[in-house]
Formats: sequence, C-alpha cells, structure tokens
Amino acid sequence: MGGPGPTIGGGEVMEAPARSAVVVGAGPAGLVAAIALRRAGIDTVVCERLAATSDAGSGLTLWPNAMQALDHVGAADAVRRVGAPCDGISMQNARGRVLDRTPRALLEERFGGTGAALHRGELLEALADVLGPGVVRFGAACVGVEQDAELASVALDDGTRLEADVVIGADGIGSLVRRALFGACALRYAGYPVWRAVTPFELAGAERTGTLTLGRGAQFGLFPMTRGRVYWFAALDAAEGTAASGAAAKRLLLGRFGAWHDPIGRVLEATGDAAIVASDVHELEPLPRWSRGRVTLVGDAAHAGTPALGQGACQAIEDAVVLVHCLRGHRRVDAAFADFERRRLGRANRTVREAHMLSRVGQWRSPLACRSRDALIRLTPGRLQLRRLDWLFSFEL
Repeated sequence: MGGPGPTIGGGEVMEAPARSAVVVGAGPAGLVAAIALRRAGIDTVVCERLAATSDAGSGLTLWPNAMQALDHVGAADAVRRVGAPCDGISMQNARGRVLDRTPRALLEERFGGTGAALHRGELLEALADVLGPGVVRFGAACVGVEQDAELASVALDDGTRLEADVVIGADGIGSLVRRALFGACALRYAGYPVWRAVTPFELAGAERTGTLTLGRGAQFGLFPMTRGRVYWFAALDAAEGTAASGAAAKRLLLGRFGAWHDPIGRVLEATGDAAIVASDVHELEPLPRWSRGRVTLVGDAAHAGTPALGQGACQAIEDAVVLVHCLRGHRRVDAAFADFERRRLGRANRTVREAHMLSRVGQWRSPLACRSRDALIRLTPGRLQLRRLDWLFSFEL
C-alpha cells in the first residue's frame, strides 16, 4: 500500500470475513461500533483526534429506538444510569398553551421507554466504560485512508499507519473518511443556527416533561437531566456564520425568548455565558451509498440532518449496531456492507428528510401559517400523533 492520501481506490470482491477493524472517531457512533465489534470478537482500534473524552459540549436526547439498539450490544443499562427519562413529551406555543402532550406511560406502553436527556460527555464516558481500556487511541488524528483487495489502512498525523480488514468512518459531518471515499459532498445550510447548553436548574412536577415550544421563526426545547440540570436548545433564523456566542448570545436569546412561557426565561437567566454553545445547522445531501471496498460510513459522516427530530445520535447508534450485525452475518465484507446499506440507507435518509420538513415547519414566520400549524397539531388526536412515531421510535435488527 502506498503513502497516506485522502483518496480511496479498490472495491474488489473480498472473500474473507472481517477479523479486524479501525474506527475513525470516538463519538457515539464510533464507540458503539467498537463495543459491538469487540462483542463480535473482531479486533478493534478507535482513533480519535481529541486528546481525551471531552466533557465539553451540551446535551442530547436518546429516544426509544436508540435505547433498543443499545440493548442489543449490552450498553443500554450503562447509558440509562447517566440519563434522565422524561415524564412525557409535549409541544407548546410561546404563551405556554399545550398543543400536544404524550404521557410517559403511553410512550413506555408503545415503545418500551421514553426519551432521555444526557450530557454528551457523560454519554461518551459511559460508552467508554462499557468498551473498556486500551481500545481508543486519543490524540490520533486520521489524515488519510487507503485500501487494496486485502486490507484497508488509516494514516495518522504522527506517521503511524493502522491496517485492518475494514475501516469505519464515524468522524462526523466533516468526515475525512467520506471525502476519501466520495470526494467533496455538498453541505446545505438549514437557515438557522442552534444554541445549546446544560444549565443547573431544578424542574419539578409537570415541568419534567420534555418540551418543544414553537414560535415564529424560532423554537425552544427543554429537557430534564440528572443531578438538578436541564438541557436546552434554541433555534432562530439567521444568516450563516452570524451566530453570537458567550454573553452576546445570552443577551440575544433573552431578548427573543425571555418573555416566552415559564420556565424558559428563568432557565436562560440561570445559564452561564460560557456554557452556551452555538453552531450553524447544516445538512448533508443524501448519498446513494456509504461504502466502497473495505471502508464504510456511519452516523453524521453518512447522513447528517437537522436536529428537529432529535435523532442524530440515535440514528448513529442504530448504524453502528446494524453494521456489526451485518459483518457477523456474512462471510464477505462486500456482502456485509451491501446488506448494511440495504437495511439502513433508506431509513436514515427518511429520517433526514422528515427532520428537514419538520425543521422548516418549525421555523415558519408567517403569523397565519404559524396559527394554522399550531391548530393542526392541537386538533390531531394524540394516538394518531403517537402512531406517526411508530416507524421512528422502533428498532429491529
């Protein structure tokens, strides 16, 4: 195999099953993939550019489909210990009128569980504990990926080369592995940034319901967490690259959301300037395939969408579990990857499309359109709303 470079050739038929793997990226997708690979008896190395599991960042939600997938690889209990289940989910308008509410009991009856909010760093630590020591190489940035008919390799920034039967790109929306496979892929700005934070704030009673509040060109989500904290996010229409951060972000958000229903204003007041993380929202144009030869993609590297459905980490976890299931079930790597794409590509791309549509509806600005949206949500029977989630909140191997 030649020197490191971003471009991958190959694609010949591989007769032997995968006995070794290199995973690029130690986010949720990469760590769950590594857990599943190790359980399958596949020698695994994860390379991560950061120096350690980061406790930075904000929160995320894992919905029942993700927890069902984690159950398949023995990681769900560890994740449940660091997550806080919601006492249901609701949608409201800015004045606090409930448009739709699904109690926890109904979610548990239909899907076996409810959503859970977690700090991203605590989720990664829980997954790393399940994985065990010595698998993740921190401070190891991938700078190139190559392959031939027999092996794939990852070149690291320190000159090291890792070889394996398969390489799995779990390196996020800006994936180097994806670029090596398919060249530059178009990213589409969704029209708004998102601000996120984890804030010390004690919710009580009905407040412990996870809520999404819809306004005009604006949304605010609020979810209870463990240890007297909440995870919140806010979306506002804005030009790309203009999202304020720090104290300026807090002033902006208080000005826009401070008069919305309680406890939104109080939560924002309780949030430290430095805790607010701002990021523009981009979507990856859907890919017709995720694999080439001995290399494949999972998570945002394969199908990044808007956060409107709260499914980014969930779909990444599903990818990881299904991929390893397919590697175990086939004697040829190409057959395993083809089966993986058959099982996952349509579902993941549907999730991206649905999130895109929901994102646009949530960011409507017209008063008439917003009133119509809110009325439609309010008048749709709760059981029908729940049935619409059947495909999303259910996971099967």
